[in-house]
Amino acid sequence: MALKPLKQAQADESGGWLTTFADMMTLLMTFFVLLFAMSTLDPVKLEQFGQSFGEQQGSQKKTKKVSLSQINMEVKKLVKSQDLQQQVKVRMDARGVTLEIASDLAFQVGRADLSYAIEDFLIKLVSTMEKATYAIAVEGHTDNVPIRSAAFPSNWELSAARASAVIRFLTSQGIEADKFRAIGFGDTAPKVPNDSAENRAKNRRVDITFLTIG
Repeated sequence: MALKPLKQAQADESGGWLTTFADMMTLLMTFFVLLFAMSTLDPVKLEQFGQSFGEQQGSQKKTKKVSLSQINMEVKKLVKSQDLQQQVKVRMDARGVTLEIASDLAFQVGRADLSYAIEDFLIKLVSTMEKATYAIAVEGHTDNVPIRSAAFPSNWELSAARASAVIRFLTSQGIEADKFRAIGFGDTAPKVPNDSAENRAKNRRVDITFLTIG
């Protein structure tokens, strides 16, 4: 009678590792599913989740930040309300939400002084920019027609000056300067080949991107 319980105990011990292994595999699968889910979430939502968790722990942190999806909707609504769909294109991708502003709307040929039309548009964009969680990149682009002037020896200087002019105006409206990144691409990142007047016009632009992170 004493042997039966011993055999039963040995059988239990020999199969116990299977239970432990199964538990470990389940935990690993759950971990990787969580990682995948996090990689597809808007980073602002993750931040809001963290803030909610912090509040539960006694940390009360108020925020006006909004998700990139909401920013995307807001800027599209603004562009439509201003009837600028032809001059301002909006897209959302892995990098963030980008407003592609035709240079002809914002500047005179060979100049880096903002037009009244673009200033009015940027003023209306300020409230959305203030709610952005991460940095905002402002990038100047030109076509491949060379420019040589006292102010702009090349398209590099022109594109950088135009990006800087946009940021300078926005900071004058109260947005913190450290929120922006100014980049001048010259003619090195064309949308389309510079093989016609129409295509060169498409390549002359200023992109404002609400970045996903950083």
